[in-house]
Amino acid sequence: MNVVQKKARGRPRKDSTQRNADRAVLVAAAAEILREGGSPAFSARAVAERAGSAVGSVYTQFESLEALRLEANAVTMRELRRTLAEALPGCASDAMEDRLLCLAEAYLRFAADNHNAWAALFEPSTMTAPPEIAADISALFAILESVLREGGVEGEAEISVMARTLWSSVHGMVYLGETGGLGPIGSEDVRPMIHALVHAVVRGLSAAAEALPR
Repeated sequence: MNVVQKKARGRPRKDSTQRNADRAVLVAAAAEILREGGSPAFSARAVAERAGSAVGSVYTQFESLEALRLEANAVTMRELRRTLAEALPGCASDAMEDRLLCLAEAYLRFAADNHNAWAALFEPSTMTAPPEIAADISALFAILESVLREGGVEGEAEISVMARTLWSSVHGMVYLGETGGLGPIGSEDVRPMIHALVHAVVRGLSAAAEALPR
């Protein structure tokens, strides 16, 4: 007696390699949209059309549209980290102040050259970043921390706090300058403000080091 095999209905299930490839295409499409049009241009439909897939694929691959945006932002963060890392070898000297200013200048250029994607990094989020994206953020701060450490700042806790303080201060100036939120202070004032901040921080660190008992 011959047994007739029934054909499986619907599309065959994709293996993990295919699913990961589809996911990567969606992330790349999302990153491109954020780079070109920023958050206002970002939607599930726009991403699906750019990736050449159905809208439903976005929600099949990601738990939410915000989860996809986080992964797209991670692409921008990695580009920013590479830009900052590549800026250090070209610094005029190994002095901490010069190296901090090199990082600040690289950050200014990145924000100007990639305004839409850069601004999208700081959109409000209701999700906690997954471990792999949190690791990208830590790696970004690690560049600044290494400059402080090599410049003689002691204590890992102090280095961590100082790195985040500097980052927040410089970012705040750049962000307000880019968005026009500095009021009577123009965008052309951002660079000298950053230089003044870095100089004051380095001078304060030097003074504190000199005051320590020998």
